[in-house]
Amino acid sequence: MDETLIIGILVGCLASITMNLGKGIQKMKVQVLKTGKAMLKPPLRRDFIIWLIGMLMTGAAGLLFTAALKMTDKPSVVSSLNGIGLIALAVFSAVVLKEKVGAREAGAVALIIIGTGFFQYFNVASDKSSSFNLSSLLLSLAVCAAIYAAMVVMARKMKKGQAFVYAAIAGTFLAYMVVFFDISGVKNAGRPFIYTIISLYFLIGFFLGNGAFVFTNIAFFHGSGIVIVPTVNSFMIVMPMVLEFVIYRVSISPIQLLCVLLIVAGVIILTTSKGHEVKETPLPAAA
Repeated sequence: MDETLIIGILVGCLASITMNLGKGIQKMKVQVLKTGKAMLKPPLRRDFIIWLIGMLMTGAAGLLFTAALKMTDKPSVVSSLNGIGLIALAVFSAVVLKEKVGAREAGAVALIIIGTGFFQYFNVASDKSSSFNLSSLLLSLAVCAAIYAAMVVMARKMKKGQAFVYAAIAGTFLAYMVVFFDISGVKNAGRPFIYTIISLYFLIGFFLGNGAFVFTNIAFFHGSGIVIVPTVNSFMIVMPMVLEFVIYRVSISPIQLLCVLLIVAGVIILTTSKGHEVKETPLPAAA
């Protein structure tokens, strides 16, 4: 690995950690938003500030993802790091929320670390800038929109599976966010970083990232975190690998595919344990 790629991977880890911790902090204090204007005054102001910090962390994660993508050669290199952020969230739950961490969680962490490490080790560099295909990107968006629209209608009629569908949409939004951030970096290669974050592609990615937050919360109205959290994160890890093949004509090796399966298995095991989900904290009594 060259030095730039290593730095990009480290920044990608930081981006994933920042995003997942930000989401955890937001969920922990999300109840304060139900209080309206009262959240701007004591004693609720403190909870609102904490929630706002979580929101700012998720926004900062977008910039970090973009920086990481500029230093790596394809979206899958960065998306595969999402499990690292979940490990940080598990540590947050154990240290801050005093949740129990046992052998199940330790095994899941080991799977994520092994899968992520070997995925990066066996990464093969590619020149994605010469094969970007905008029509394929737009076609993939149209196909995903049609499939998910049909799934939403079907789930609502059957009154089951809605949590999974909305979580899958959220994960897919995050996957497209990573891809659009990556495209912005490709289109502005060799230019100052400011050009990357003010481009139309970056703004679309930022919009999709916020859309993912909305659909994640919609999913929480229809099901538990045991279904939603692993679905969102698994789609965020896997979908960019599919999209980079469609958009850049770049595919991953069989051994990297095995690594992806290890990461997803670790994500599912970690996020379906009883102690993982960040719990909302009760609001302080109003003065």
